[in-house]
Amino acid sequence: MLAFGELTSFEQFAADARIAPSVADKVDLALAAGHSLDHYRALAGRITELGVDSVERMRGVGATFAVFGERTQPGDWYESLMKGYVLDGIMKDFYRASLTNLDDTSERVATAALDDTRQAEFLRSRLERAIAENGGALSSRLALWGRRLVAEAMTRGRSILLSEIGAPEATVVAVTEKCLSNHSRRMSGLGLVA
Repeated sequence: MLAFGELTSFEQFAADARIAPSVADKVDLALAAGHSLDHYRALAGRITELGVDSVERMRGVGATFAVFGERTQPGDWYESLMKGYVLDGIMKDFYRASLTNLDDTSERVATAALDDTRQAEFLRSRLERAIAENGGALSSRLALWGRRLVAEAMTRGRSILLSEIGAPEATVVAVTEKCLSNHSRRMSGLGLVA
């Protein structure tokens, strides 16, 4: 699931780079896409080392990503950046909680992808600048969009823990609360109410 998430992240960053309003944004988004592709390669490589066909294994999770993507179509470039920012944070929190019963090497590879904050830092910085330049109309719209995204992401994250991992309800509740707290902190960093 994490490998497919990185592949999807690569695709989204590359698509956002294509329609970026400036060359600097194109470069930054292309670099962010490259980081996602590097993480995908490391994760898929580890899956292969474990004797599993990584592409075949990911085929099973592709449908859930497609449904989620359809339910969260951004209206413009800024909403797409916000989608990346919100989903990156929330889903990484849920993925981190899902890292159970891994061997040391697999945990190290997965944790390296989850601990990489370069993309989130770029998205936060670029969104902060856009909000400062465009004022209240953009910040209100992005705050509303962020609330919609968080609802979808929390539903998806809870489903991962309950259905895919089989985590006890008490664990799911604790992880959900932590994810919401982290999300509120990230939104406050943008000057937006979660």
